[in-house]
Amino acid sequence: MKSIALPRAISVALGLSVAGLLGGCSTLDSIMPGAHSVRNTVPESSAKTPDSEKVVALPLSAEELQCPPVEIDEGGAAARVGGPENASVRYQFAIANTARECAPVSTNQFSLKVGVSGRLLIGPAGKPGTYSAPLRVTVHDENTKKDAFTKVYKVEATVPDNGDAPFNLVTEPIVLPMTRTELADDYTLTVGFDNGKAATPEAKTRKAPKTPKPHKPQPTKTPAAD
Repeated sequence: MKSIALPRAISVALGLSVAGLLGGCSTLDSIMPGAHSVRNTVPESSAKTPDSEKVVALPLSAEELQCPPVEIDEGGAAARVGGPENASVRYQFAIANTARECAPVSTNQFSLKVGVSGRLLIGPAGKPGTYSAPLRVTVHDENTKKDAFTKVYKVEATVPDNGDAPFNLVTEPIVLPMTRTELADDYTLTVGFDNGKAATPEAKTRKAPKTPKPHKPQPTKTPAAD
């Protein structure tokens, strides 16, 4: 069975990741055709009102929400399994495109869905088969400076003989607090492979049992003569 030339394949995958990052976020239709599309727009009338004076009131439409863009974590654009040399790489997952969708739920909540797509490539040391990798999605609250949501998802793809295959992920609706339509000012959305979790734990070395020390007889004290 042939394996794809890794240097070229990996460079293509990483190139797609950068292109997805520079090109901005897509709607979920690009990840899963048929998903509801959301435009990233804000009504003209709201631009004339200071943020502090805006009141969120239903009925709102999805088009009225400024959904936060998707950013890729530094070092999380790809998950590579194998040795440091190209010849020892077994396979690599790489992000090619991202998407998100926001929709109002109530007067003070909205739902967020995140989509990620990419490619799984087989390296010189790998072979066709089914592989998986952990992908983390995090929503950071810029007001509290804490993560409002974080979860690791398993992405999976089956590689045929041609050496690469697509993968895609769309999260469940994530319900978050909403105080205004400018959600991009309140939240930062990041995705990336959880490479720290992906590492295979090293086998623990079994310690040899300690050899008991030989017992030394204590000297017998001779009673002093009168």
